Amino acid sequence: MPREDRRIIFDNQEVYKAIFAICMQKQMQTPPAGILKGIRTGDDDKEIVILDVMTNKEAEESETKIEYKQDFIAAALMLYCRGLGIPLPKSAQKGVVIKDGEVMLRMVKD
Repeated sequence: MPREDRRIIFDNQEVYKAIFAICMQKQMQTPPAGILKGIRTGDDDKEIVILDVMTNKEAEESETKIEYKQDFIAAALMLYCRGLGIPLPKSAQKGVVIKDGEVMLRMVKD
């Protein structure tokens, strides 16, 4: 039987906006204001996603590392897609793939 394997690729700015939006919706602490410079999985725990955010505090640039679970990032990206009117299959298994600095929302449907 054929399977559907769909991926939506997001740039760093879109990932940052998605995380910021879900944090606002859930009344959680938002990531610091800045530019998302990189995103990667944790070295020891592949379920952890690490964001490298370049901030400008008091005219001095600094880099902040923030950690989230992959499930949280997937939920943020799904919320972002809904906000843009991008349809997502309800019955598909969804997850986040980070490869070569690209963030993808992957949906697999049997």
